[in-house]
Amino acid sequence: MKKTYTVTGMSCANCVANVERAVKKVEGIKKVDVNLIEEMMLVEFDENVTGDEKIISAVKKAGYGAVANASSEESNNAGESCNITCDCSGANNSNESTGKGGESNNRNSAGNGQLAGLIASVILMVILMIIAMFVKWDAATNALTQFILVIPVIIINRRFFINAFKALRNGGTNMDVLVSLGSICSLGYSLYGLYNILISLENGDSEHAMHLSHNLYFDSTGMILTLVSVGKFLESRSKGKTKDAINSLLDIVPKKIVRIKTNADGSETEETISQSEVRKGDIILISKGEAASVDGRVVFGNAVFDESAITGESEAVKKSVGDEVISASMVMDGYVRVQAEAVGEESTLRKIVRMTREAGATKAPIARLADKIASIFVPAILAIAAITFVVWIIISKDFTLAFSNAISVLVISCPCALGLATPVAITVGMGMGAKRGILFKSAESLERLKSVEVAVFDKTGTITEGTVSVEGEVRKDTIRKTSRIAMDCLKGLGIKTMMLSGDKKDKALAIAKEAGVDEVKYELKPEDKARIVNELKAEGKKVLMVGDGINDAPALASAEVGMAMGAGKDIAIDSADVVLMHSDLLDVVRAIRLSKSTLLNIKENLFWAFFYNILMIPVAAGVAYPLFGIKLNPMIGAACMSLSSICVCLNAIRLMSFNIDKDIERYTKKKAANNVIDEIDNSVENKEINNNEMAKEDKEAVMISFGVEGMMCEHCKGRVENALKEISGVTNAVADLEKKSVTVEADASVSEQALKDAVVAAGYKVI
Repeated sequence: MKKTYTVTGMSCANCVANVERAVKKVEGIKKVDVNLIEEMMLVEFDENVTGDEKIISAVKKAGYGAVANASSEESNNAGESCNITCDCSGANNSNESTGKGGESNNRNSAGNGQLAGLIASVILMVILMIIAMFVKWDAATNALTQFILVIPVIIINRRFFINAFKALRNGGTNMDVLVSLGSICSLGYSLYGLYNILISLENGDSEHAMHLSHNLYFDSTGMILTLVSVGKFLESRSKGKTKDAINSLLDIVPKKIVRIKTNADGSETEETISQSEVRKGDIILISKGEAASVDGRVVFGNAVFDESAITGESEAVKKSVGDEVISASMVMDGYVRVQAEAVGEESTLRKIVRMTREAGATKAPIARLADKIASIFVPAILAIAAITFVVWIIISKDFTLAFSNAISVLVISCPCALGLATPVAITVGMGMGAKRGILFKSAESLERLKSVEVAVFDKTGTITEGTVSVEGEVRKDTIRKTSRIAMDCLKGLGIKTMMLSGDKKDKALAIAKEAGVDEVKYELKPEDKARIVNELKAEGKKVLMVGDGINDAPALASAEVGMAMGAGKDIAIDSADVVLMHSDLLDVVRAIRLSKSTLLNIKENLFWAFFYNILMIPVAAGVAYPLFGIKLNPMIGAACMSLSSICVCLNAIRLMSFNIDKDIERYTKKKAANNVIDEIDNSVENKEINNNEMAKEDKEAVMISFGVEGMMCEHCKGRVENALKEISGVTNAVADLEKKSVTVEADASVSEQALKDAVVAAGYKVI
């Protein structure tokens, strides 16, 4: 079975590796994927061999916290899963009525406490820096004051030391090890300096004591901890934004729901409940401006629903008794009572969110490169720091210089940037897809999609509407409105298109031509589709298969990427890697463009993470010092390390501004322009025909004039002219107020008497 767990205490890629390594050692575990951004672990295991207790115990032994999230079955019994609704640990609690779980409240309290601690650290560090750099006290007073000020900073940021100790105790390493080691070494060296200052003053050597006071690192000790904490806070804020695309889906449904309760005497009352209290079979009242929180059927009333959030269909749909209602659909007008059929995790909206989050926990192939590097990164940095210290001691004989360079190496290296490079971009990409109804089942499918060379489409229900209308004895299956533009867009991306159909040759070719498909295979049996996909793969092609029916399932499973239309059969959706909830072929284009953009963003993140470490670690080690006199202070190193992680997160957030419809807009405009040209051509053709007809009519046209009495003004003039122009066959009519007459141009079929009768009917006299 598969189950998700909330994991706390992770800070970098090494933490992810530590957790995965610990859980994989548990007997019965088949697969483990950890998402640093979502703080979520997806575990596939044999429930007959292991369970929550052993898995959670393994995580805790590795130095992290873990809580099992409710499974789908548990969610049906308990309402909704906390990991979806409140991003907490998953326990049911009495605080649901507030819209947040108790664990979520605990996290908020912890978050507020961390912010308060961060502010306190910054204030103390500002004071410490002023004393260290500007206050001219005696050496002992200055040094002791710095030591006293740095103690609360260390206490506030003690989590670095605790996490580092847990990691080392379990044979692992992480970013906290580097930060803790850097600050401990700085503190230890400073305490040694303070001891020597006191000894020098005791011996009456105040000059040597003052010299020693200039080489203390109390400020660096506190600044390393504070700057990294500030960086982690900003990084956390940035990572939080990457979840917005997914979390915004949940904001659609109301936090409070009105349930109709039937009393013992048969009367009905309304009660307000939270989402977690809804049960299957409950009658829910949904009024104008509210969204459905469950899937169900209308049992009373009528309403107009906007289902665009789920189906993508912009046209509102009227629902009455017996009609199905989808969660997250909005009532535009009216009100209904809906009997809940799917609640909590089983509702359509929750399935979308759960699928997206679970997919986010999986790893893209490109992430494995970062994981391999991260697994040896911290040990390698520790070795480089040690080598740096030894080399500089030998070269310069200056302990302070050697020590400073070694500390700079420890605090400037950034495993966080490497660890965040892939998951932040994957989270943003999948979230953007989910908002558009494009559901990736794994990060691997998101990555593979960018390399597709051939897009193979089932015909009925995919390229065509799949609905058959009867006209006499002719059965017609019309193509979807967006199929032609989708094919044009795919060709623009360099992707060959192919249609597979069981239809006869003539019908299949006609549909393929109308849709703009490059190649068509017709008169196929269901098993032929998978065979064709495998033949293309044997040729070395990266194949995308798009379908919706049961007979498409083998082909979907065989393709490099299988993509199922959301309106299709469950077995097809289960076999696919990507689900298109809106059943719109333009979403195929959007999915491919999103894949390409997300992978480009990941590569940018990895480049800058590698580039930063490759450039800055040698500088921190002092390589540039002999040539250019460039030497990094440990405090600057800590600031640079924090900034690198923040930059990676911000670059991933930049992906949110990606225009997923750019190519589609271009091809839509092109098609519109072609339609205009066709209309102009038709217009010219029609104009030529009309001109010929007019010329013919001109030869037969007659002019009739007669007097009209009673026209007094322009209004009268217009009224007479309009009355005459309404007569069939009249080309023009001009009235003259001064001459009290009217001249009519008409064809020979119009009689003079008919013209005069029209003038009289308008209220004037013919003379």
